[in-house]
Amino acid sequence: MLHAETLQTSLSAVEADARFSEAVLRLRDGSRLCFCHRVGERWVKAVGPEHCEGVPGLAGELLVAITKFRLNAKHLDIEFRDDSRWNEALQQFLDPGCQPSRETE
Repeated sequence: MLHAETLQTSLSAVEADARFSEAVLRLRDGSRLCFCHRVGERWVKAVGPEHCEGVPGLAGELLVAITKFRLNAKHLDIEFRDDSRWNEALQQFLDPGCQPSRETE
């Protein structure tokens, strides 16, 4: 399975700040991929489930596969080592009236 497919099938929740400069992708095992992209600051990290934050789980597996990402009000675009890509508009996850797309590029 490609990394983008793993992310898509494992995603359980998405959180983002109002400016879309920080986002958290929660995965089915409780681990989280945390993204920050603003002027002068750009990082991604894996955090384990709330009861065991030092064990990054599935987020840790995906983190080592990320080669590049962009986060802005338009989308979160993640490129992986296997050349797969997850590119989604985060607003669709935050608006309860919208269902997330299950397509990956």
